[in-house]
Amino acid sequence: MKRRWVLLGVLLLPLVLIACVVGARHWVRELERNPPANSGRPGSWMTVSSERATDFARIRLPASASEVRWSYLIGFQDDLAFLSFRLPPGEEQGFLAGLGIAIKPNAGTDFGTYGLEGFHQAGAPDPTTAGPLRYGSFIAEPLPGHNKRLGESVWLAAEADGGTRVWVSAMDAP
Repeated sequence: MKRRWVLLGVLLLPLVLIACVVGARHWVRELERNPPANSGRPGSWMTVSSERATDFARIRLPASASEVRWSYLIGFQDDLAFLSFRLPPGEEQGFLAGLGIAIKPNAGTDFGTYGLEGFHQAGAPDPTTAGPLRYGSFIAEPLPGHNKRLGESVWLAAEADGGTRVWVSAMDAP
């Protein structure tokens, strides 16, 4: 009888070890795909100040901007910043003049791979539920001491009181 238990143990031990290895491999792979927040690893959402997010995005928030939300994603090669804020009536043209971009009507809702996730991570209102969106984009040259340009996308939606909701997605690009 004792011999059967030893034989059973000898047969089951490799199976248990294989199951442990497969489970550990799956856990490590899952951790690489979804790193914990603030880990600084590629793919992790970082807690940064609004100044860090706006400096990265090269957006100067008007003093009158309210409901400011932001998030920041560390990428494998490129970092991304997402901003959302509300401008009171009459402030939109001044904001757009500071960016120097042309805005197109009826922009659609292609927010890129991380766009909606970035805005949701920031706690911003969902741009897909806003009224008609207007869109503009630009490429900014590298800052002194950096070698990457910045790709910037801006969406705007008019609000009922005449104000404007703004969503900004910024990614440094080689």
